[in-house]
Amino acid sequence: MRVRPRSLNEILTTDVLVLGGGPAGSAAALVLADAGSSVMLVRPEHPPGATLAQSIPPSARALLGELGMLPAIESADFTRNHGNTVRWAGGAGRAETFPEGGHGFHVTRGTFEAAVDSVVRAAGVTVIAGATARAADRADGLWRVHCLDPAGQPIDIRATWVVDATGRHGFFARHLGRRTDRRTTTLALVARARGVTDTGATEGHTLIESFEDGWAWSVPVAPGVRCLTAMIDPRDTRIGPGAPASVLASQLRKAPLIRAVADAADEIGEAWACPASIYTSARYTDEGLVLAGDSGAFIDPLSSSGVKKALASGRMAGIVIATATEAPGIAPEALRYHDAHERSVALEYAMRSADYFEEAASRYGHPFWSRRLEAARAPDHAADKAGGPSPLPVATEIAMPPAEVRRAHETLRSAPRLEVRAGPTTRTVTAPALAGRRIAMEDHLVSDAHPRPIRFHRSVDLRKLVELAPRHEDVPDLWSAYNRTEAPVDLPDLITALAAACAAGFLATEET
Repeated sequence: MRVRPRSLNEILTTDVLVLGGGPAGSAAALVLADAGSSVMLVRPEHPPGATLAQSIPPSARALLGELGMLPAIESADFTRNHGNTVRWAGGAGRAETFPEGGHGFHVTRGTFEAAVDSVVRAAGVTVIAGATARAADRADGLWRVHCLDPAGQPIDIRATWVVDATGRHGFFARHLGRRTDRRTTTLALVARARGVTDTGATEGHTLIESFEDGWAWSVPVAPGVRCLTAMIDPRDTRIGPGAPASVLASQLRKAPLIRAVADAADEIGEAWACPASIYTSARYTDEGLVLAGDSGAFIDPLSSSGVKKALASGRMAGIVIATATEAPGIAPEALRYHDAHERSVALEYAMRSADYFEEAASRYGHPFWSRRLEAARAPDHAADKAGGPSPLPVATEIAMPPAEVRRAHETLRSAPRLEVRAGPTTRTVTAPALAGRRIAMEDHLVSDAHPRPIRFHRSVDLRKLVELAPRHEDVPDLWSAYNRTEAPVDLPDLITALAAACAAGFLATEET
């Protein structure tokens, strides 16, 4: 961390240096440029794993729009993401099409980065493409990051703040106690199938299928082209030198839904392996430093939410730095908020995965699944092991068991009209909150069932929801009333927040 560059050909100065041009780095750069900071973004010419497929759900469209990325993504002619077709734990395949004709996008790391590059540059960000960070030190309140340009010439960049959005590489994150949960060691085996015809219910769908000692997925990335991926644990499934293709083929034979894609393809390209293990960091901030996206934490790929999570994380990193710059007195709270936010996100994604792991563990009885179930129910977080800072007791989404949220949703759905009231143990506490594009000290909700303070769930302001819901007898009227006074939300998100609020005790139904 304190290695000095041997020579300097060029010295540059900026308010904020962003390392990495993926979703997290681009989002952070856009937020900070909009806040009036001078921003430099350093990224490789071709990001690591540039051809890896990624799915962006429709729920990310609002975030893409707010960041100014959506027009560029729409015009990039990416394959539309219409939903998921899932065959899980030996059950029948089911198609889950996104409601109301909504769609997301199927991209690769490289094509996404290329699509948003012009947006970042148009915002006034200085992009240094083809450069890599090699060393850094801090003195007199400034970071000095030593980079090499595409020709191998050194560039010395001095910045008040640095955003590490270097993904799994983790240029700074490796020094902040980042730790892999070894219970769930995961390797992704990847290949491309060409000459694939997608028709009917699965057109534009991500295909997801489990089997005894792993799971597989397939993403359409271009007309007639699908990415095929099998997730394995190398402790259970050995892979010899130069053998990813044979192991991938053997694993796909266990997944009939995705094997059918491979069998129908005209050509299967060369297979390769890349790490996909889960990790978290002991800290997500340091003096003048914020981690964003996969640099600090990597969630299980099963969520299909990696891009959305990275965008939100990068946006938050930008907001935290903008807050600390404009209001130095609240800077410590803002940095602690980011630590809490990033750790909470990792916890909540683990909780969402637990039900799927439990189904698979019950069906197959294999250590691949029982280890993942254990990790999801009792995450092995780096902060706990490294004696890192305890997170603020702030939740980014309502953290209730999914089964309880489903029960609350069914109760609401089956009732002849909406009849809810404020929960008897609902109260407010003051804690850091996201207020537009800044962090502020604001009221949050708590209850006996949900003691962690929370303000939003699925972008729905829970304080306003608890205020409005008892005044309305049907959900569409509640949705319209909410959108008249608050930032508009999609109806499915409001319904989800309503059910979650009931499960958490913030709202009570007639049955409760």
